[in-house]
Amino acid sequence: MALRPGTSLRASPLRKRDFLWLACAIGILLAQQLAVLHLERDGAEALLRRGVFFVTTPALIVLALAFRRYIGAWLVAFGILLNFVPIAAHGGLMPVSYTIVRDSGAFPEITEDLIGEQLHNGKDILLRREDIHFYELSDRYTVDAPLYGVNIYSLGDFVLFAGTLLVATQAVVMLILPPRRARSPVLDDGTPA
Repeated sequence: MALRPGTSLRASPLRKRDFLWLACAIGILLAQQLAVLHLERDGAEALLRRGVFFVTTPALIVLALAFRRYIGAWLVAFGILLNFVPIAAHGGLMPVSYTIVRDSGAFPEITEDLIGEQLHNGKDILLRREDIHFYELSDRYTVDAPLYGVNIYSLGDFVLFAGTLLVATQAVVMLILPPRRARSPVLDDGTPA
């Protein structure tokens, strides 16, 4: 593809097909959340729940890479992958150590009696430290975020947050800065071709 003088080398922050990819990602996230929140952890529903997780998570990684011209999209995909590892090892739930929850002081309603249970019908399962596979990638970092409050995050969550912030920043910069123009070819004597 040849560029004509004055042709922009920059893509707009979002192309028309990007909206389709974004809509697909949102739909997949909703399906995943509905499965986690409403399907049982045992029996036939548990198989469906795991199936939804193991199909949708790789799909989300692929969709994140559909935005690969954004540097942050690579971080988003990597963050999803980092979270996928411990969640996959625990049947579709993110492990969190009872000790981490207790020491955070933020969730006094979560007691040792809940070990082995899914928390608040969400994506987390409360376990003893020694029962957690890939502990380094599990939810283990307590953060008191302004406007949100205290929560426990994983390394993958931080990578996802950084990637999302980077994508948003890059999109804003692309909107603000004028497009770069293609340079006209120049002959050896310095005259435009």
